[in-house]
Amino acid sequence: MKKLYIANDLIEARLLDSILKSHGLSSVVRNESLQGGIGELPYVEIWPEIWIKNLNDWDAAKELLGGFTKINPEEDWKCSNCQETNPGSFQTCWSCSASIDFQLSD
Repeated sequence: MKKLYIANDLIEARLLDSILKSHGLSSVVRNESLQGGIGELPYVEIWPEIWIKNLNDWDAAKELLGGFTKINPEEDWKCSNCQETNPGSFQTCWSCSASIDFQLSD
């Protein structure tokens, strides 16, 4: 097993774990049960982590999550379809409904 990603919260960890599993990659979320220790345990020890079980899946998992981890929700992005500026937290263009995935693939 090898650690792939440290998530900000359990929701993010579960989302990424689901994405990996939907692509047939073997992963596990660790530190899931430590969330109850917030305030009692060192915070760097309780962040949810995503681990890849099979090292043969490492490259595929890293590539798959690469697009997700490059998105900075604080940065605005410009829609290549209609040229409107969108807040970084938007996943689709507010004007034409083009997906941010469409933007990243260009």
